[in-house]
Amino acid sequence: MADTSLPALDAVGRTEGTLTLLRMPRRTAVRNEMAVRSEDRVIGLRDGRRLGYAEYGDPAGRPVLFFHGLGSTRVVCPPDDGTALKQGIRLVAVDRPGIGISDPLPGRRLLDWPRDVIQLVDQLHIDRFAIVGWSGGGPYAAACGYLLPGRVTAVGLVSSPAPLAGVPEADYLLRFHRNAVRAAGRAPWMIRLALWHWGRSQRRDATSYFDRSVATMHADDRDILTEPALRIRMIENSGELFRHGGRGMYDEALVMARRWGFDPADIGVPVHIWHGGRDDTVPVRMAHYVANSIPGSRVTFYPEDGHHLLYRRWPEILARLGGARLE
Repeated sequence: MADTSLPALDAVGRTEGTLTLLRMPRRTAVRNEMAVRSEDRVIGLRDGRRLGYAEYGDPAGRPVLFFHGLGSTRVVCPPDDGTALKQGIRLVAVDRPGIGISDPLPGRRLLDWPRDVIQLVDQLHIDRFAIVGWSGGGPYAAACGYLLPGRVTAVGLVSSPAPLAGVPEADYLLRFHRNAVRAAGRAPWMIRLALWHWGRSQRRDATSYFDRSVATMHADDRDILTEPALRIRMIENSGELFRHGGRGMYDEALVMARRWGFDPADIGVPVHIWHGGRDDTVPVRMAHYVANSIPGSRVTFYPEDGHHLLYRRWPEILARLGGARLE
């Protein structure tokens, strides 16, 4: 499950005693120094950090990178049900800094991410590759399309947000989004506090938190997320998310609420967009904006789908991106 919002931000106030909560959650030691599942791996980066990822499908297949959403990790990559292997895809799901088994990079910006990605693919001996970015992973996929046009064959944006900051004429911003942008620039402590409240419930009881969250979702999302195997994976995600404490989520939220650092119109690779008409996490108006901003982008709208259409439409998404020419 992923959510590009920062829960409770509207309710944060300067109440007495608030300052006791503003300290960043203590960084905890990673439970295992290296990977925790058979499909998990880590590489070392030039600055000494580790970058974690999971790999599925055909090791000799056409490479596709998966970027998780805000509030999720590599483990939410669609289950390895044989789709990637059948389509001849080498699927690599990557944890961003401070998330899962990747080390933090405090103060990071959106355009820092392609620099990590290029080190990953070089160490994996991958020349050219496609990317699918789901929800809050969409801007990171777009950033790679912008900064790495010689290596990226295609970018897929699934339930992806548009820029929240630096677009004064945008008609897709909710009041919550505007509040997040103001907080990121003037009072980051508000975002810290909102995330502290949000993360506390997951740390205490991830199962109850997940079930309560799903109960409030659109029926289409509920149908998808109550599938037993996916439900287990989503609950596991809560533990993975806070391996390094709260630093990673704080950095993620600031990246989302700040300027991207580039114009989507300047992305020089093919872009495919998928979005659900009933998405109540990322308004469909955002998809329209991004589609209109990127010349030649291909857009598929599903009027009855919600935010988690990724899991229902995965074979189609993977086929289109994996079919991109690698020559």
